[in-house]
Amino acid sequence: MVSVRQMRMRLPAGFEHRAENIARLAGRAMALLPHGQSRFVDRLEIGPVRISPHSSDQEIAACIVESIRLRLAGNP
Repeated sequence: MVSVRQMRMRLPAGFEHRAENIARLAGRAMALLPHGQSRFVDRLEIGPVRISPHSSDQEIAACIVESIRLRLAGNP
C-alpha cells in the first residue's frame, strides 16, 4: 500500500475543477499498488503526464499512478 499525505498537481487550464476527483481516484489506485519493503519517501516528483483534452478523470489518475509506481520502482 502506498500512503500519500499531500498531493500537488499542476493541471492544464480548464481542468482545475477536476483536481479533487483526480486526486481521490489516484489515491484509491495507489492504495491498491503492491508494496515491497517498507520505506519512507519525503518527496516524490514525477514529470509531466501527457493527457488529451478528452481524457477522463480515471485515465488521468491512472497515468499519474503509473508514473508514481515507476518512480518508486527506481525508474526515471
